[in-house]
Amino acid sequence: MPDLAPVRIIPLGGLGEIGMNCMVVESGKSRILVDCGLMFPNAEQALGVEVITPDFSYLQKAGRLDAVLLTHGHEDHVGALPYLLREFPQTPVYGTRFTLAVVKEKLAEHGIGASFNEVVPHRRAEVGEHLEFEPLQVPHSIPDAVGYALSTDAGLVVHTGDFKIDWSPVDGKLLDVRRFAELGEQGVACLLSDSTNAEREGTTPSEREVGESLVRICAGVRGRIVMAMFASNVHRVQSALRAAVAQNRKVVTLGRSMETNVRLALDLGYLQFPPDLFVDPEAAAHFPPRDLLILCTGAQGEPRSALARLALGEHPTVQLEPGDLVILSSSVIPGNERALANLIDHLVRRGCQVLSATSSAQLLHTSGHACQGEQRMMIDLIRPRTFVPIHGEYRMLAAHARLAEQAGARPLVAEDGDAVELRANEAASLRTQAVSVGRRYLDARGALADVGEVALRDRQLLAETGMLVCLCVLDHKSGEVVRGPELLGKGVAGLDESRLSRARQLSLEALAELSPAQRTDHGLVEEALRRGVRSAWSKSLEKRPMVMPVVIEM
Repeated sequence: MPDLAPVRIIPLGGLGEIGMNCMVVESGKSRILVDCGLMFPNAEQALGVEVITPDFSYLQKAGRLDAVLLTHGHEDHVGALPYLLREFPQTPVYGTRFTLAVVKEKLAEHGIGASFNEVVPHRRAEVGEHLEFEPLQVPHSIPDAVGYALSTDAGLVVHTGDFKIDWSPVDGKLLDVRRFAELGEQGVACLLSDSTNAEREGTTPSEREVGESLVRICAGVRGRIVMAMFASNVHRVQSALRAAVAQNRKVVTLGRSMETNVRLALDLGYLQFPPDLFVDPEAAAHFPPRDLLILCTGAQGEPRSALARLALGEHPTVQLEPGDLVILSSSVIPGNERALANLIDHLVRRGCQVLSATSSAQLLHTSGHACQGEQRMMIDLIRPRTFVPIHGEYRMLAAHARLAEQAGARPLVAEDGDAVELRANEAASLRTQAVSVGRRYLDARGALADVGEVALRDRQLLAETGMLVCLCVLDHKSGEVVRGPELLGKGVAGLDESRLSRARQLSLEALAELSPAQRTDHGLVEEALRRGVRSAWSKSLEKRPMVMPVVIEM
């Protein structure tokens, strides 16, 4: 009997960076994707880019995708799904109730349909002939988060998804410790576990503690209370609603994503509240400041968010006044510090008191990810033959691998494009750069407008050096210069008349080096013009601009 092909686990994103979580699992003829997330660009990557998604070239070459299993509804786990489904439109999508509600809303914006399949913890399902999965209940900062136990040809593979161990969660849904322990007893070939907080000792505070802190902070505030947070954190929204009820305040939601997620949570029964608690933003002006609590987006300093508009006095229905309290109930994502500091400055100028999770002694935020104590508990429950840290930058993966080694597990640190190969009753192996992976830089979320690496480099060069357009008119028969070269510069430093004159002269000299026959070749003429103009800038001392030659024949 021939040996079975190894089970392969291949990350297309999320291992070596924060975000863009996307992992292929192949068992026999079955191929699934666990999560399909995107990443938002940092300052260096921005350059007009809206979002970054994994490159799905490997899946296209493989030619088959049996299912997508979603662990939860955060953008870094589901945001790239519209772009995947454009290429694999018949692929069934599996997720929990709230996750699918978020995904359906997102796909509707893109005009994309899909085959949706709701999953429930403990309820097993098959994918093809060689793979079964079972959802596993885990606490996180969004409702209905799950991990997955995957039954493969090489044995059990457990994927935790994003998780924490919260013994008093707001929604009462605890980590399914018993089931994780049962899986450990059965024998787990490989554990894939969330590494986001692998550098943090101890355990993550409970979301309930944050809610109690918010109630204490809101007591006695005479002005409006504005709470800015991640819109997907429905548990935090529930805590804010309890604080509002305790102070007899009405609640106003501002920001598209906040309004959408609150509406979904209300429709599905994930929020508990009095029937008359919410009021429309248009009615907010009719309530005294002490009677309002505003839930909004913008805790990361996003320039077009609801909180940014409030800070600048540009919101059409709500105006902040001296004495109002603004609570930033989230941690600061690295790279957003400057934008958030500017937003806080604007709020303080309006006379608002601002409390942030980084500067306040009060507990305003807690992570949805496990710290070292909880990560160690997960490893001890599962006792895997092989441990693979997932979801995080390389230093986080390495820290998690050290923790697993201390717990007696055998760690393999993989990055995007590597393949973890599993065979029944054998040690796992790691093939580095087994498949080609990359990123797709998209100009817009609603359309597949792939910018591409070359265009990004051009944008970076334009931002750093500027551009010169060099126009030259040639006789189409003789190749003689009829007019020009004329130069038009945009964003070029040191562009005075003497420099322009020298650039014209050098470009003419470069053209003179071409024979009449060569000057009828547009490619040769353009390259000569480009070389001549750029040589007016010193290679060693100055940044040379991008040159765009335009050749017209008469």
